[in-house]
Amino acid sequence: FLQGLLLILFSEIGDKTFFIAVLLALQQDKKAVFAGTYGALAAMTVISVTLGQFLHQLDENLPFETSVPWDDFLAAGLLLFFGVQTIRSAEESKAEEEEEDAKEAVEGLGSTFNDEMALIATTAALVFGAEWGDKSFFATIALAAAADPGQVVGGALAGHFIATAGAVTIGDVIGDYISERVVAYAGGSLFILFAVGTLVDAFNK
Repeated sequence: FLQGLLLILFSEIGDKTFFIAVLLALQQDKKAVFAGTYGALAAMTVISVTLGQFLHQLDENLPFETSVPWDDFLAAGLLLFFGVQTIRSAEESKAEEEEEDAKEAVEGLGSTFNDEMALIATTAALVFGAEWGDKSFFATIALAAAADPGQVVGGALAGHFIATAGAVTIGDVIGDYISERVVAYAGGSLFILFAVGTLVDAFNK
């Protein structure tokens, strides 16, 4: 649960979906933006955990007997890759680029939505499209392949809730108080730490 929460939280702050929620919340009804954003992220979490469990079940049902926990090694490899990649990008300013991508994504939606459900659906579609194939998507797959899926879902949903609530309510000022570099180093370190933990668990099975 804690791994899912922390990895999602440090992956989502400052990424494209975060800024989509920030920008829409500045122009539209905050509750509807939160509902659309969190709904899309929750759906993405369920999909990624399902894929992770598919890999886990595939490993357990191989047509030949093996004592090698391939799903755990794959999960550790993904976590390690994202950890190293995140730390290496810490010196590069990604937030401005992500914000510009988010601005392009929300342009053309119009300034107002008369129908709240239309706003929720549009927000959900934008966030879902931006989140597909994102770092947090693959991180959740990796965790679900090596750990209890219920705990992963709970932790990831909690992390998305905190990040989305922050984006919708105070996202426009978060950047003034949170260092992008610190978030990147902390997030990358967590990825690597959890990769090592996954390997230790794999060798102890």
